[in-house]
Amino acid sequence: MEVVNFRVGNRIVAFNILNILLTEKFDNDQTSVPSEDASFLGIKDFMGVPTPIYDLGIAMNKKSTQNLNQELNDLLHARENDHIEWLNSLEAAIKNDSPFTKATDPHQCEFGKWYDSFKTTNQDLQEVLKKFDEPHKRIHALANDLLSLNKDGDKDQALKILHTERTTTLATLRRLFETAREQVNGSYKPVTVFTTIDGRKPSLGFVIDNVEDSLHVEDDEIRVLNDLEVHVGAIDPRVKKMITGLITTSGKNSLLLEPEAFL
Repeated sequence: MEVVNFRVGNRIVAFNILNILLTEKFDNDQTSVPSEDASFLGIKDFMGVPTPIYDLGIAMNKKSTQNLNQELNDLLHARENDHIEWLNSLEAAIKNDSPFTKATDPHQCEFGKWYDSFKTTNQDLQEVLKKFDEPHKRIHALANDLLSLNKDGDKDQALKILHTERTTTLATLRRLFETAREQVNGSYKPVTVFTTIDGRKPSLGFVIDNVEDSLHVEDDEIRVLNDLEVHVGAIDPRVKKMITGLITTSGKNSLLLEPEAFL
């Protein structure tokens, strides 16, 4: 079987190539139709056939990938500002000989808690996030070191080091936050996948985040998923019906979807 892998949020899904009529860049040019279904974007006249267009991200994740990405971008902005304020607070504590009350453990600040628990299948974003570890720990290590210097009467040296770290380590951390946001935004290249039943006419259009790759899959590389409803809970029943198997090949797993089962 030949399949095409697509990214939808934090998941990789696959369609049998025989179920795919055409793909095109998503231009959001469908005609809106009144609906209570958030995933239903409207109807597009495609190849002379009025074709329903669905956002597969909303159907699978209950939120569009655009919204999820915006939430992640907002979080990264907030955590970047946290560390700017953290260093400002440390500077004030040294200058004023006042208590420093912010987290000195890199695992206990809000970013550290998020960083330790965040999972993504976006390999490029994974590589960016790995680079946060060293400068993030270095920033937090400054507190005890510089407060000790100040306590020992070396305020000027403590402030000098803090200034250097602001222009080096904090600057590095801020560049990483910006790179992470760019990676989040750059990973979203929405495409409409027009599916077909007879190989000639479009049946449905599914908006996905981007095209991953295409590959040949042997039968023994497809694992049948039985009794899926026991495990997935209250997901969209249409999505539940679409999931027919798990493809495991080339070190990558993807969910095999049967598009005609959506309706």
